[in-house]
Amino acid sequence: MNTIGIDNNLDRARIRKLLAIGLFASILTGIGDFLLGYAEEIPATTIAASVMSSAPNLADWQMVAGGLLGFVGIFLEGLSFFAIYRLMADAAPKYAHIFRAGIFGYIWLAPVGCHMNVGVLNLAYKYLFQADEALAAKAADLLFFGFSQPVYLLLIIFWLPMMLVQFMAFAKGLTPYPKKAKWFCVPLGAIPALILAAILGMHTAIGAAIGTTFLSFGNAFTFGGLLAVMPDQDTFDRFQKNHQVRKEGV
Repeated sequence: MNTIGIDNNLDRARIRKLLAIGLFASILTGIGDFLLGYAEEIPATTIAASVMSSAPNLADWQMVAGGLLGFVGIFLEGLSFFAIYRLMADAAPKYAHIFRAGIFGYIWLAPVGCHMNVGVLNLAYKYLFQADEALAAKAADLLFFGFSQPVYLLLIIFWLPMMLVQFMAFAKGLTPYPKKAKWFCVPLGAIPALILAAILGMHTAIGAAIGTTFLSFGNAFTFGGLLAVMPDQDTFDRFQKNHQVRKEGV
């Protein structure tokens, strides 16, 4: 397997460091998401305009700061996912290949195409809305369906297989972690944020902000959970030894 320069995949110290960076990055991104969402929404007449419905009430600094914080945080999250890649690379190389492709897609698409552009489009929509609401709604459709939606769909194509093979690798015991660690995944961690946002009301500033951070909740849950239940060095060594015995016995 081409490890792209990553040797000693089960280096526990490096994996721990990457998980810690990932947790920090998720919090950083969450702050950026919160800033981009924290404003009361206004009634919208189209699907695209509803996506940007809080933009007219967002301060300019929120959109700039939120975009930049998420840009840096999501990039670091992508790099930190190599911790999970390392965990499965030796025992599940096929899963690792798929997961690594997902990482590349995440780094390529998520920081700029799926986060930074939220700040840019919201800023543009805000000023168009102040000038002409009908023109703003028309522009929102073009901006969202012409530029944002294709990037979101492409990211999902990379991201869903990545999440699936992560769950399967942990569930099948193909990492040093106990099988129950399979539940430390982004989709599961994102659910509480979505539920809380729905309870508070997506039209409210706090509800919209928490709803915007749902993926950051999921990433923090993943990195934080794996960091909290990380097995000790003896477990890593025992897993690596057993895997080597199985390879030699084949």
